[in-house]
Amino acid sequence: MLLSRLVSVVMVTDMCREETLKSILSEYYRYNYSKIYKPNSIDGREFGFNFFGGSFKRHIGFKVFEEYVNYIQRMVPKDVYYSIATYLEPTRPMNEKGWVNAELPFDLDAEQLLKTSDELIKSGWISQSVYEQIKQRFLYLLEDFIEADFGLDEKDYMLVFSGGRGYHIRVLVEPYINLDQKLRRQIVEYVSIGYKPSEPIKANVFQPFPHDYGWSRKLFEYIRVMGQSQLEELGLSSDLTAKRVISAFRKAKNPSSVRLNRSEFTSMQKLLDFVLGSYTVAVDERVTVDINRLLRAPGTVHGGSGLVCKAITKNDLEGFDPFRHASMENVSRKRVHVKRVPFEVVINDESVSPELNGKEVELNSALAYYVVVRGGGDFVDEAV
Repeated sequence: MLLSRLVSVVMVTDMCREETLKSILSEYYRYNYSKIYKPNSIDGREFGFNFFGGSFKRHIGFKVFEEYVNYIQRMVPKDVYYSIATYLEPTRPMNEKGWVNAELPFDLDAEQLLKTSDELIKSGWISQSVYEQIKQRFLYLLEDFIEADFGLDEKDYMLVFSGGRGYHIRVLVEPYINLDQKLRRQIVEYVSIGYKPSEPIKANVFQPFPHDYGWSRKLFEYIRVMGQSQLEELGLSSDLTAKRVISAFRKAKNPSSVRLNRSEFTSMQKLLDFVLGSYTVAVDERVTVDINRLLRAPGTVHGGSGLVCKAITKNDLEGFDPFRHASMENVSRKRVHVKRVPFEVVINDESVSPELNGKEVELNSALAYYVVVRGGGDFVDEAV
């Protein structure tokens, strides 16, 4: 149809889509390079880069921080990673690098942490309420394990929002950075599996907790305040043995002073299993155990979301909102055909919601990136 002014609206091809996404990241790095985090011992780190188009390069090294920043600005990678390890020769093949030590990382991911098969979460759509659940579990891991059990404080670790589906804790100090894979796996088991008391074989009276710290303390404190609602949830509301176990916990001054009869073991085990289901944390074992792991670089953009992988303090954590505090501060705008947005997303004081599905809108480039890269829309090219 001929008009005095012909406006042709064409959905951008995959190649153009990638170029548009890349241009948004280029804009961010052009004006926000000062926010890229400087890792310690940078000349001993291995760097890896995922590029638009699908290629991935690793075994890259930089002598100084400025080289690293310039590389990002020049190449505009989709994702940036660097090794938790430091090496003598970081650019050499893995068996020739000369491993020195490695941070002890913990990765909390929405899908694992919430034990869900939710298709939205699996595809990267994380709502504000889900992020809040992840944050609370992350804070629990930090306070009850990293600080309480491992004796670390804020100067000993770095907290990072991954830019995607969760958070990282990176322990930076000895002796943890010197641990081998076997010891790191034991730490994962301690955090993720919890405590299992051995069943008494001969003794009529047994001691369920040998210590007054760690899991012994956590389980002791929880069980002694259990009420009727928890017993009903376990189907133990009329179980007199379970109530005797709880009474014994309440009378004891500390975990190691608890004594139970052999006949009470089964009820105690049911109580422990219930508590462990709430207390254990599903960290990603592969990340913690792998001493050569590449982890996403703070201060760079997560190419799968458009949110910034951001180092944060413990004080920041309580009020931290990824959509508000980890967004790209871009000034450009993009036209987007919204296809399927499952819930309202607010980035840089601008929102997109299910009410816009099927419509064409102009968005700030950070929000446009998020919607398109998550599969919720397409960039639109207007040719006049």
